Order: sequence, then C-alpha cells, then structure tokens
Amino acid sequence: MKINRLLAALLLLSLLFCLCACGAKYRDDVPLSRFIAVIDSRMGGDDLAEMNSGYISGAMHLDPNSFGGYVVKLNAKGVNIDEYGVFRTPENGKVSDVKDALEGYLKLRRDSWMKEYMPEEKPKLDKAEVKVYGAYVLYVIASDDIREAVYQDVEKILKK
Repeated sequence: MKINRLLAALLLLSLLFCLCACGAKYRDDVPLSRFIAVIDSRMGGDDLAEMNSGYISGAMHLDPNSFGGYVVKLNAKGVNIDEYGVFRTPENGKVSDVKDALEGYLKLRRDSWMKEYMPEEKPKLDKAEVKVYGAYVLYVIASDDIREAVYQDVEKILKK
C-alpha cells in the first residue's frame, strides 16, 4: 500500500516536471528590428521596402492596430514577388486571430493573381504559408530555399 502511494507520488512529480519543462519554447521579447536584420540578409534587404500602415490596411485589408507590432517588406525594385511579414500578437490577443488574418491575406493574394503576371513567380505564392512561433506569426513569399532558410533563422532567434 505504501509502495503504491510512493509510486503514485513519484509519477505525479515526474508528470509535473515534464509539464513545467514543456512550457513556452519561444521567446516573446525579440524586437522587430532583429527579425528585419536577419530576414533582410537572406532575402536581399537592399531590394526590399518596408510597408507602412496604409499598405497594411489598404492592400492587405488588415487593421494595423490589431497587432502588437509588425513589419512587412516586399520587393520594390526587382522583378520578383518576394515578401515577408512578421506580426507580434497583441498583449491580450490570440495567436490564432493573427494567423487567420495572415492566411486571409495570402488567400487574397492567390485569388487576385493574374496568370499573365510573372507566371514563373506564382509557385512562390502558392507555397507561402503562415508559421507561428510563440507570440510571433510570420509569412514568407520567396523561393523554397530562401523561405526555409528564413524559417530556420527565425527558429534560432526565438528559441529559448
């Protein structure tokens, strides 16, 4: 009987330890400037222009005030559609709301694509996806190798 209680107590303690160890795995205190430096270096930052709140509300159909911070950059000089966005979930907001908003934006981009407009760039948009890293939500429109490298870089920045 005492052995059963002891085993139960040990199992409970080990479960509690596992739950504590499995807490948040990403930092939530990284400034957007850090993302910009790392992602721009991968995506050719000299060709990227940062978009203002007018672009976020007008072209992206998103409310800039519904985020805890954001940066959106797109290629404004070249002949490609490379673009990325990093959005911070607001203090009392839900990550799922930010993710849904960005997925809606990517859907809008795909739905409004004109077949004759740079058809070689369309696969970048088709493969773009929204990724969640704790309080940060990110999308990348780029070639496969650049997109995956950006996601790996972000993972390194945010790992605790």
